[in-house]
Amino acid sequence: MKKSKALLLGAGLLSASFLMVACSSTQSNASDKTYSYVFASNPDTLDYITSTRGSTSSITTNMIDGLLENDKYGNLVPSMAESWTVSKDGLTYTYKIRQGAKWYTSEGEEYAEVTAHDFVTGLKYAADKKAENLYLVQDSIKGLADYVEGQSSDFEAVGIKAVDDYTLQYTLNNPESYWNSKTTGGILSPVNEAFLKSKGDEFGSVTPSSILSNGPYLFKSFTSKSLIEFEKNPNYWDKDSVKIEKVKLSFYDGSDQDSLARGFLEGNYTDGRIFPTSSVFDQLKKGNEDKITYTPQNAITFYYLFNVNRQSYKQTMKQTDKEKTDSRLAMQIKTSVKLLTLPLTVMPMLPRQMEKMGLIEFFETQSHQVTLFKSAAKTLEMLSMKRWSTMVQSGLISI
Repeated sequence: MKKSKALLLGAGLLSASFLMVACSSTQSNASDKTYSYVFASNPDTLDYITSTRGSTSSITTNMIDGLLENDKYGNLVPSMAESWTVSKDGLTYTYKIRQGAKWYTSEGEEYAEVTAHDFVTGLKYAADKKAENLYLVQDSIKGLADYVEGQSSDFEAVGIKAVDDYTLQYTLNNPESYWNSKTTGGILSPVNEAFLKSKGDEFGSVTPSSILSNGPYLFKSFTSKSLIEFEKNPNYWDKDSVKIEKVKLSFYDGSDQDSLARGFLEGNYTDGRIFPTSSVFDQLKKGNEDKITYTPQNAITFYYLFNVNRQSYKQTMKQTDKEKTDSRLAMQIKTSVKLLTLPLTVMPMLPRQMEKMGLIEFFETQSHQVTLFKSAAKTLEMLSMKRWSTMVQSGLISI
């Protein structure tokens, strides 16, 4: 099924109920295929395998193709894997890798062909680097937990194998009916081994030359708190489905909520966000009724795990050994947990601080109804979102 591929950008801004207006009349003519909007935070890495940060994945998700992706309805469809089969016991997944797909530098120069070996290299790199989202697959893939935990030093014993250049095989510990959805996440993304070795510790640094692209866009430039630019990959295997030629993102610090709407009205942005309570809401709505998409408020769930074996006391008033011991004991007393529940509920801004202090380990998940951009002229054809589930799995949508 042929599909129109669209960018996943600026998702960190989707933090409350709002209206999204897409494709102003000043930017919807047939000759203009540049998407202009904003980014809200600098990326601190482009390492798409080890990082789950939204500031990273909002860039790399548009550059890296995994085995499968999601169409505009959320269905899993082929990407780097043209087809796949599952064994009768549900433990072995075999993927046929798309022949002719290539890796390209930020300058658009061909580097190498994408092969099954790149996925093996990617998982080994994730395991060796203790990737932030390794937990998604650590207990799923046979032998991976033993390798990560140091009980085995032989990665060849892990349940991933390049049968040949174009055949990749995973062996699971238990059947998982949802396994294929995990292949859309960064943790199972490919990386070229020769390029990885050539870059060393510089792999994934925040420069266009630090990673390769096998996806629809090339990362052209980054200026801290100023500008991010992409260009369409002219050699992409599915280039006919990529309708946006260039992307220009300007830095937005969030201090002026209405600036996005004003930027849209002035023709500076391809779309804009506006709250119904905004002073310019009526002005924006007039004449743009057919370009408005309403989005619901986010649903966010936090998980807190208390660190009962706390080692860091750098940001605390507890200095003596007795104070530190008493603190650990208090965490281990069941009745004390009830007393600790109230401040976590009443003060939702504290979790990040508590994590930094070593009090808790912090996890977050987020569910979203993805905004679909409407265009009267449909020049940009942004109706289908690329990698629906990846927005959650790879951390594209973040707080």
